[in-house]
Amino acid sequence: MPVNSFDDYPMSWKPNKEELSFPIYYCLADMMERDIKSGKLTANTKLPPQRELADFLDLNLSTITKAYKLCEMRGLIHAVTGKGTFVTPYANVPTSTVEKYAGEGIEMAVIHPFYEQNSIIRDLTIDILKKPYSERLFEYSNPLGDRGQILTAARWLSRFGLDAEEHNTVIGAGAQNALAVILSSLFEAGDRIAVDSYTYPNFISLANLLYLQLVPIEQDKDGMRPDKLEQVCANQNIKGIYLMPSGGNPTNLAFSDARKQEIAELIRKWKLIAIEDDNYASLLEKPYSPVALLAPEQCIYISGLSKPLCPGLRIAYLCLPEQYFNAVEQGMFSQNLKISSLNMEIAAEIIRSGLVWKIIQKKRKMAMARNRIYADFFPESTVCMESYYQWLKLPPHCAGSMCESELAHRGVRVFGAERFSVGNRIDSNAIRIATCSTENDEQLRLGLESIRTFIRKQESAAPVFIV
Repeated sequence: MPVNSFDDYPMSWKPNKEELSFPIYYCLADMMERDIKSGKLTANTKLPPQRELADFLDLNLSTITKAYKLCEMRGLIHAVTGKGTFVTPYANVPTSTVEKYAGEGIEMAVIHPFYEQNSIIRDLTIDILKKPYSERLFEYSNPLGDRGQILTAARWLSRFGLDAEEHNTVIGAGAQNALAVILSSLFEAGDRIAVDSYTYPNFISLANLLYLQLVPIEQDKDGMRPDKLEQVCANQNIKGIYLMPSGGNPTNLAFSDARKQEIAELIRKWKLIAIEDDNYASLLEKPYSPVALLAPEQCIYISGLSKPLCPGLRIAYLCLPEQYFNAVEQGMFSQNLKISSLNMEIAAEIIRSGLVWKIIQKKRKMAMARNRIYADFFPESTVCMESYYQWLKLPPHCAGSMCESELAHRGVRVFGAERFSVGNRIDSNAIRIATCSTENDEQLRLGLESIRTFIRKQESAAPVFIV
């Protein structure tokens, strides 16, 4: 069909054929991404059928199919069986939870894990540097840690019940870097990974960067629903699963013991590569039992030290099943070349000396005090007392992104639900509030009062629908 026959034909997206370059499918995908992120293609827009777009551009159908598939892998569009392909609701919403320039205001968005304890780590670091041969900590040697540091990491992991030894323990440059290494080492572009429908946003960013498809699984009060996971595994080629079972970011939903067992059975049944991210498990007063204990051959366990100890250390400990060890270790070498020996030694010495428990206990106590203040302002909300953040549901017609924007104008920073959302869900009426991040208790109260006042106004206002 000649291109000019579409001059007066209504289409939601008419890319300029003159802009196309080789490889055409990749260029077309970039053009779609540009138009989505510029706002030209808005959320939930129904895209032209692939055959129709192929006729319009005078291209092979397979070229359009590859372009659509690439955009789907980037998290920009999604297909609905029997209805067509649509722009993902939150394709243009930032997923980062790290802001470069926060400016003035009350910080309740980015998690600042109680920096007051950093002075203790500073003093310990000074003592380490005064030791004989401390200059060796600045060499290229032992790129992933010396034997003593690795054995200390294994001992730390063993406290969660894991069978961690020197041969299956790896030290990473922080949990985020560990996730990047795992995804790039064990997965390929196009692979599907099951995640909570609200999940850690930096994991979403990593998946998009590596062209991995995240498949959202519904949750209930006990965590990820096994019936929904089973259904997805039966109908799609799911290769992996990402879990935060000790308390998900942002919802704080923790797996019950029964739910851990059910999810572990499905991990084994479908031979999934399971990634258990437990940055916050060590902060819990009640000992935590990992899912990795129930599926040890399939599950990679990550214990990051940024949240319980010090974010500046950028150290995480990994317990790896034998089948993944070589690939992940090689990925570490390829992407890091050298993890800071000084940071590894500081982390190891904090644990060896027992100072780790003093720091964790103080941070837990501070978190509980902050969350008691939060509970006073929102007594009807479910509160996780040991957490650094809370998940606050908003009135049904109040979107999280709108709340984030409006509160920012009032000098209070929070993160809307859209930053954490996977897939095409439309219920975004929630915000994450980092109760740990204000400078003091009084500032927390001021911020919570602003949030409460804003929400009460929304509850009394009529819903506004934008067409």
